[in-house]
Amino acid sequence: MTPKKEKIKKERRRHKRSKPPDIALSIDGRQHPTRNLSIGGSLISDYDGPLSAGALFTVTGIGPEGGEMTAVEIRARVNRSGAGNLALTFLELDTSAYEILQDVMAKRIEGLEPTVRPDPADPAFEKN
Repeated sequence: MTPKKEKIKKERRRHKRSKPPDIALSIDGRQHPTRNLSIGGSLISDYDGPLSAGALFTVTGIGPEGGEMTAVEIRARVNRSGAGNLALTFLELDTSAYEILQDVMAKRIEGLEPTVRPDPADPAFEKN
């Protein structure tokens, strides 16, 4: 019996990921932690409410998790819901929301490490 070769996992992402900041959105007066936050939408967790896929609603606040929220008006649609999560698409952002989200995205970019280019002469280098 021959020993099994261990497969080396190849990173398939083209770009490095930065740690997302701990930002929350306010929906119906309750704060919900975000995941995968961007200018175009977010995944929120810890949601136990009436919104379901297709629902239109307004996000009324954005800020640090557990901190003071800034009043905003973000028109949004629920793309999917389940297991305490809501996947949202932002349809319209007011000026405050846009500026806050731009700032959050800029801070994420600052947190990225410089990309180290692989050496094609290295035997571990794989061409795509």
